[in-house]
Amino acid sequence: MNAQTVITLLFLIFCGAFGCAPRMLPTLVQRASSIVELPDTAAKGNSAPVPQELSAPAPMSTPVPAVSDRIVIEEDIVTVTLPKTIEAPKKTSAKATRGTDSLKIAPALRADDPGALQKTPGPRADDRLLNLLEKDLDKAVENLKEQRRRLEFSKEVSNHPKVRYFINYFTGRGKPSFEKILSRSGRYMPMIARVMNDEGLPEELAYLALIESAFLTGATSLQGAAGLWQFVPSTARIYGLRIDSWIDERRDPEKSTRAAAAYLKELHSFFGRWYLATAAYNAGQGAIDRAMQKSGAKDFWTLTQKAELSDETRNFVPKFVAAAISANNPEKYGFTDLRYESPLEYEEVEVHRPLRLGALAEFAETEVSTIRELNPALRGNATPPGNATFTVNVPSGKAELFLTAYAAANERLAGSAQSVTHEVKRGETLTSIARRYGQEVSALMKFNGLTSARLQVGQQLRILLQNLSVSLK
Repeated sequence: MNAQTVITLLFLIFCGAFGCAPRMLPTLVQRASSIVELPDTAAKGNSAPVPQELSAPAPMSTPVPAVSDRIVIEEDIVTVTLPKTIEAPKKTSAKATRGTDSLKIAPALRADDPGALQKTPGPRADDRLLNLLEKDLDKAVENLKEQRRRLEFSKEVSNHPKVRYFINYFTGRGKPSFEKILSRSGRYMPMIARVMNDEGLPEELAYLALIESAFLTGATSLQGAAGLWQFVPSTARIYGLRIDSWIDERRDPEKSTRAAAAYLKELHSFFGRWYLATAAYNAGQGAIDRAMQKSGAKDFWTLTQKAELSDETRNFVPKFVAAAISANNPEKYGFTDLRYESPLEYEEVEVHRPLRLGALAEFAETEVSTIRELNPALRGNATPPGNATFTVNVPSGKAELFLTAYAAANERLAGSAQSVTHEVKRGETLTSIARRYGQEVSALMKFNGLTSARLQVGQQLRILLQNLSVSLK
């Protein structure tokens, strides 16, 4: 037995005793020009462990098959008995990272939580899905022969695993709440579809609002975004929406929808890709633009890998596609008893000077709650002062009745004393009193000769009523 064989034998005995033989055998046998007779299972014992999210935890030890426990060396035959078990690698943490598709268990969906759909975790859109979706959207927008521009998703998009994940969630664990959201969509979808078609966009983009707000006009995010389309104040004002102490037009369904359509078209013009436009709608144009410049990414998939984008933005696209597919064919996906809420139907009337909601309801012979529902942009109990005219929505079929009662009330006030006295009560301020009567604070101070906004309990203030005043109810 030569020196090389002796060294090899001693090393094998040492490794065999301490469990390292399986890792070193291929190297040793190659150096000794030897033949190794190991079963395939043992040879694979050192492969990388399967992520814990995808498989059950590995046992602490894996039995070695007893097919062949011998190493045969050509020059001299030496028998070495291997340990009967190979120690498994220590269990490591399987935390998900930004670059992986590890899935978290999606929480139960709540129909009354406007941010629930945005926060639902899931797989992120890959480049193939985004490119396929881009073709579908371009085809819908460019198809000028059709009277209505419909977005028809290709089979590749509909059957994409990342889209199917969210479809399974919406029709599985999240089904009860998703069904309520679909029912609620009946109030707004006819109007949104009409606006999208007017603006030359596929009506399926309406389901961006489903993801953004769950079709709740009162939805407000922690970042200050509000309404069906979740506009932040700065963007809302750019697209012509009024926001002040009296009005927040982000909550007006039709006005905010027109603003959203204009914003989507501008985002598409800026980025040149619909999937980037929809992602930018969620994250903000500046956020996507800065992320692309910083990372050097040219497509959304590379962007999600390199840039610090939130998970909400990363899975926004497949979530939107899944919502649109499920909502467009509810019966196919198990929503057989779906009952849509009736579409909002109303007529518009114009009023001069401020009117309390109670007066509006009285003239239209309806409830104050109905007036609030039809005019969600109104923040207080009256229409805003300072407008020569203000448009109010009243129930369908009530416009003529309203205008008749409105004209009669104006006639009753003509020539009569048009001022009242208000006694200041504890907790009231000049601002709250002015709002109650639909007055500007400055006008109220001037009419009462006040130089300071401070008031005392019991103080008498004169309130000048102009035309049909808020004091009518």
